Amino acid sequence: MSSRWIVARVANTIRERPILFNSLTGFLLCAGSDAIAQKIESSKGPQGVNNTDDGTDSGHVHHRDDDVNPQTMDGARALLEKESFDYHRVLSAGFIGAFFGGFVYPFAYARLDTLWKGVHFSSVFKKSVVEIGTVGIFVNCISMSSRGLLGGHESEHVAQHVFQEMPTVTMNDVRVWLPYNLVAFSIIPVHIRPSTTAMMEATWQAYISIRSNAYKENI
Repeated sequence: MSSRWIVARVANTIRERPILFNSLTGFLLCAGSDAIAQKIESSKGPQGVNNTDDGTDSGHVHHRDDDVNPQTMDGARALLEKESFDYHRVLSAGFIGAFFGGFVYPFAYARLDTLWKGVHFSSVFKKSVVEIGTVGIFVNCISMSSRGLLGGHESEHVAQHVFQEMPTVTMNDVRVWLPYNLVAFSIIPVHIRPSTTAMMEATWQAYISIRSNAYKENI
């Protein structure tokens, strides 16, 4: 079985079952990105406190060296990491990624291609900006809100948190997605675009996951 045959088979599957392929890709990438985000969060310690090997933490609370048992500390850290990993949160992120990767992004990009045809700079730039101003903001709001609600936070608390985070998130959205959109609308084929977008989204959703769950501390 040659690599060329495998590539051709994958390409045919993408064309024949784009929704299934893009949904599965979105699920795996976004679930993985959330797992990475949780690892980053756990490395910072509970509620933003960074425990260090010298017996101090980010809150500048000092401990006597003879009161610290390294084995106890290592065991506590391992137990904390094990208990703090949220599989429900990973699955929630995966389903959110499957929905947007399989349905929202293909429709949005196809619609923008219909409104502004061609790959000349003016059309590509308009599509890129409109995508950020509509789909980008919409997806970020829905993603952050869904994560907060699925995480057990009250709706009022979630709405307040998302409102506070969105200005910074939107500015970072422009920094990350505008260059990608310019490339996507001008070079990447339409049937591949949802998957490349999902790959970008996986990295982006790691950031969104951290911001979505930063209810008690600012990263």
